[in-house]
Amino acid sequence: MLIKNILVSSTAIPSDKIGSWNVLLTNLLKKDASFFDQIICPNPSHKIINVNILAENNKFSTFLFTKFDKFYTKKIYWQKLKKYIKGNEIINVVIFDDVKILQAINHYARQDKTRKNLNIIYFIRGFRFDVNLTNRNQIYNCIDKLIIQTETSYIKQVEENHTIPCEVEILRNGINSNVFYPFSIEKKDDLRKKLNFKKNIKYFLWISQDRPKKGLSIILKAWEKITKNNNDVELLIIGTHIEIKGKQITWLGRKKNEELAVYYQSTDYYLFSSLCHEGHPLSLTEALKSGAKCLASDIDPISEVLHNGDLGYLVKNPHFVKNWVYAIEDVLNKEINFNKKNIDLSKLYDENEWIASFKEILNKN
Repeated sequence: MLIKNILVSSTAIPSDKIGSWNVLLTNLLKKDASFFDQIICPNPSHKIINVNILAENNKFSTFLFTKFDKFYTKKIYWQKLKKYIKGNEIINVVIFDDVKILQAINHYARQDKTRKNLNIIYFIRGFRFDVNLTNRNQIYNCIDKLIIQTETSYIKQVEENHTIPCEVEILRNGINSNVFYPFSIEKKDDLRKKLNFKKNIKYFLWISQDRPKKGLSIILKAWEKITKNNNDVELLIIGTHIEIKGKQITWLGRKKNEELAVYYQSTDYYLFSSLCHEGHPLSLTEALKSGAKCLASDIDPISEVLHNGDLGYLVKNPHFVKNWVYAIEDVLNKEINFNKKNIDLSKLYDENEWIASFKEILNKN
């Protein structure tokens, strides 16, 4: 029985956009353009590496996408997908974080009596489905295999739903260890000189999009208090659309993912101030692998990503400004071990392991 792997994506893949799963899938296709038999998505930019290779091999089933993306327009994904259903062949339909596409494909496949030909593998990139119980049950019943990123996420979903009628697997984020890795002291000093960092300054880095749930407003209020008594610190901010100004703050604008490694590698501390449940935060994982000392919100599943504090400083009750002030002052005044068990960061959350596990998931039936 032949099995095909088809990726169905609401975003053009490969992509040069910021976003954890966009980055992961784009990196995957850069390494192995043959990973999927077909990609059904909006038209990708032909500036992206491997797009032309994929197109030449007829890997794409693309289309111009309507701006008015209501639920019913998701039928176009089914219209593209059903062309590949032949006889008794099984298709692994891979969907990342789009429940409307999931529900549309499940609905139309049942309507056409071809649902048995599909093995729908759904990757939830967040912590859980943030919808009411009725809608959650409908979503779970569309899925054959649910891929989550942490054990904490699994436990929470079982607690909230009681019944999850599909197979579940955990696949933690994987990062390119040849790009995101710690520098030696000498190499770090050279890099800081190239970036025009000031001497004898402790640098703190914050990277994210400027959404309230990412906690930048909390960090900025804490920073005002920190700089009253500390002249030897600087806060670097990357990712916001609006320029951030303030005492001992450097705003670096928006950067592409491949440009971020040098900032992780050159900084002293990384601030991950998320005020919500995350999936498996890409920026935190990149910073950790790059050797930055991570201070992060103690909200599930962040503690799991940082091995319950063995790999970072967990800030309890991160919605309180005073707790960030305390945490930053604490690391400035104390010699804190940020890798208590001396874990080899080059092997932790590695991209090659992620790819191998991804392939294993697709090959299991």
